[in-house]
Amino acid sequence: MKSFSGKKRITGFLALLCVLLLPMTALAAEPTGKDQTVNQVQSESSGTDHQTIQTSSENQAASANGETLPEEIGPGIKKKAEEPVKPKESAAPVYEKGESLGFFTATAYCPNSESSGKQSLTYSGTVPQPQHTISADITILPLGTKVMIDGIVYTVEDIGSSVKGNKVDIFFASRGEALNFGRQTKELFAVIER
Repeated sequence: MKSFSGKKRITGFLALLCVLLLPMTALAAEPTGKDQTVNQVQSESSGTDHQTIQTSSENQAASANGETLPEEIGPGIKKKAEEPVKPKESAAPVYEKGESLGFFTATAYCPNSESSGKQSLTYSGTVPQPQHTISADITILPLGTKVMIDGIVYTVEDIGSSVKGNKVDIFFASRGEALNFGRQTKELFAVIER
């Protein structure tokens, strides 16, 4: 008698499991398309591949209109359209010459040879770079100001004890380049970032 009641329990459990799983399988089989009707479901269950017929007629209509449909990767599952590859935008900003800031006396400076291999930092805390860093009087050209000298955009990142008024000190990579530059009068221009 015990074994019979155990079989009843198992049978009851299996019946309950079927009752619970049946709605889930029905939901999984539920159509995802807007136009699928009861007739389409019946034709699918009878073996007719209605989806192929529907896709074929859609392709014919699309080709008549000059459209292209995305490929399917499975019955009723459309392949995601790939976005076109965009060209990489240049990371460097584009600058234009703005109004003249006047004529400045331009001198040159270079890395300190006494620093025993250590790179000294600018007043703003950056490592000086050739064709980028200049030293200026920050009451006239504040730190971070971008100016154009001879078509090159420089950023005010440093100060100097002798750099007062309309004077700038341009950073060069070597002592030879700095000596070749010497002292010159240069017109500084504001920079417009595009």
